[in-house]
Amino acid sequence: MTGVVIATEDALSEVVAETLLYQAGRCDIRARVGKKGFGYLKKRVADLDRLAENGVPVLLLTDLDRRRCPLEMIAGWLPRPRSARLLFRVAVRETESWVLADRAAFARFVGIPAVAVPTAPDELSDPKAAVLRLVRQSSKRELRRDILPQKGASSPVGLGYNSQLCHFVRSAWSSNRAVKHSPSLSRAVRRVRELLP
Repeated sequence: MTGVVIATEDALSEVVAETLLYQAGRCDIRARVGKKGFGYLKKRVADLDRLAENGVPVLLLTDLDRRRCPLEMIAGWLPRPRSARLLFRVAVRETESWVLADRAAFARFVGIPAVAVPTAPDELSDPKAAVLRLVRQSSKRELRRDILPQKGASSPVGLGYNSQLCHFVRSAWSSNRAVKHSPSLSRAVRRVRELLP
């Protein structure tokens, strides 16, 4: 069985991509590429497409951010027809929206009522801000300390933001539950299952 290459923007999207594959029953990850932002992925997308064309499945995960439409974004990155083995998936608007989509698990992780977690995270203009807002409501002091930015810090998130959210995704997040609240995740899971049996 040929291993899958995953190409992602950052640490959180890498863990989400890994978890999607594992939960779909595909546990053989051949290589991890990226974690250097969307610009790096955009520069490498033609190379990744050639790799996929040569028989190595590639799961590329990036964020839509402020862009208007995932299909327009994909066409802008890779104007020619792409390999069927290149799973080019776009989280609407950020990977955090997929994280929030498992509402019950995220609520338990933060220690807040599930009703406080947005029911349609793909429709949020800033999912990362929603994560921070929910964590501010948490009674878990360590979680707040790690995820929230320190007073006066230049970073919009705390030093432990990625490590805490990555731990959550690995240990508690379920794509099967999350697809009910995120159409973009639902499409990604369906494609993974179709092309990586």
